[in-house]
Amino acid sequence: MLNKYVVVSAVLAFLVLFSYFAQFYLSLHYSVSDDPEQWGQLGDYIGGVLNPLLSFVSIVLLIRSLSIQVEANRDLRAEVEATRKTERLRSFEMQLFNMLDSQKTYFDSFRLSSDVDGTLLRLSGGEAVIKIEDDVESLRSSGPEVLLVVEYLERVDSTDQIYGLTRIFYNMVRIVDEKLSDSNGFCEEDRTSHYLTIINFTDFSLLRLIMMSAQFLDYTSTTYLKSNSAFNSVLDSVGLSYDLY
Repeated sequence: MLNKYVVVSAVLAFLVLFSYFAQFYLSLHYSVSDDPEQWGQLGDYIGGVLNPLLSFVSIVLLIRSLSIQVEANRDLRAEVEATRKTERLRSFEMQLFNMLDSQKTYFDSFRLSSDVDGTLLRLSGGEAVIKIEDDVESLRSSGPEVLLVVEYLERVDSTDQIYGLTRIFYNMVRIVDEKLSDSNGFCEEDRTSHYLTIINFTDFSLLRLIMMSAQFLDYTSTTYLKSNSAFNSVLDSVGLSYDLY
């Protein structure tokens, strides 16, 4: 690009000199003068014509240089922002997977005491969820009264284990919304991807328990989950909903 402007400047200088030569030597047939004053006039003429032209070329070069600098700065800012976004995403994913580990540990400690044929059994994890599902389905089949199910869940969850598991799940969904927001440089596709990560890395028994909790229990966490349209769309895509029972 710089070579182009050098060539333009050289051509302009040649045209100025050639026009003077053509006018006075070729057209008017003047001879070359030995008078220093006339040579001085020639210098004034060349300077008077070339200076504005070269000044214009210099301004064009300056504008072009500034444009290149602005473009380079824009690319640099984009690169820095991309690096920051990558760091934010890495930090967020580390936090999310730590929460998933905590959720798994907490679910492994989930316990339920159940009287089966006169014997008190201590059920845990998926077995406890299946027992709760069986009892809820039995209550639902005997009548549409939701209050009976609510009372049953509150009774078996006297130590707030279901509440705690639902809250952990809710917190993971909430930090996806907050940390991967549009204002932080992320998009809906990023959030959808991490919603799926939460669902896929959550035990299926626990997912069903959380869906049940959202269907029947009135917590801040369940209200948030049910009102989150973006997350609910992902639930629908994997065949989950808040009306399974």
